[in-house]
Amino acid sequence: MSKKVKIGLALGGGGARGLAHIGVLKALTEAGIRIDMIAGSSMGAFMGACYSVGMSVENMESEACSFTKRKAMKELVDVTLPKHAILKGQKVYKYIDNLLGGADFALAKIPLRVMVTDLANGEAVALTKGNLARAIEASICVPGIFPAVKIDNHYFVDGGVTNPTPVDQVIKMGANIIIGVDLVYKRSVIKENLNLVSALMQSYEIIRNKSVNLCKGNKKCKVVVVRPEINGNGIANSFKFYNIQAFIDAGERAAKKIIPQIKREVEKFK
Repeated sequence: MSKKVKIGLALGGGGARGLAHIGVLKALTEAGIRIDMIAGSSMGAFMGACYSVGMSVENMESEACSFTKRKAMKELVDVTLPKHAILKGQKVYKYIDNLLGGADFALAKIPLRVMVTDLANGEAVALTKGNLARAIEASICVPGIFPAVKIDNHYFVDGGVTNPTPVDQVIKMGANIIIGVDLVYKRSVIKENLNLVSALMQSYEIIRNKSVNLCKGNKKCKVVVVRPEINGNGIANSFKFYNIQAFIDAGERAAKKIIPQIKREVEKFK
């Protein structure tokens, strides 16, 4: 590839659906497409952080596929009295920090931005320094499910609220070609007697749909969008942190479809 070409990856959120990013990375790696910078929201921030610190796609897939319902409950769930949120979030932070080896942004081999939302003013914020696990904890903080995360006297929640697929951030980082992975679910089957979590997540998906902006009109770069097709109810899929091979396979299939387009765009820069 030409040295003039800088390829950026914008990874969107979507709960467990975000594990499709592993499949996208797998397809891009096999095709020899080098990623120069990453910006991520929510689960996209988590997957982007793993990749940016040097975790191989094979290791990411192996770790993800090791989850069962029992392991997910043990490693991720710590229910609390619903004063601030349904879950404490301490187990999630510990798991992420252990997986990343306590790394901070300075150790990232690929430049990384983690998107969060400032709870005070509703603005999208790109985190670029400090402890990676804490930044990711904030980026995946679904309001009502997890308590807001305090960083430098600011309280942050999920970056997907204001920037579900942060293409704009990768543009600011200097990318010529952007691969945006969009996991915002457009429709859900609504059942009678919704429980608390399902109602919260459905409301959250509506907010995320309203805020999607892939910056397609930017003339200085080319945005290629990947939309993995994941069967089943979108809200239910957000919580399926087990039997997730289907998510990974969906991401891989979708990415393989757009690889010829990416290579054509690269050729234009030579």
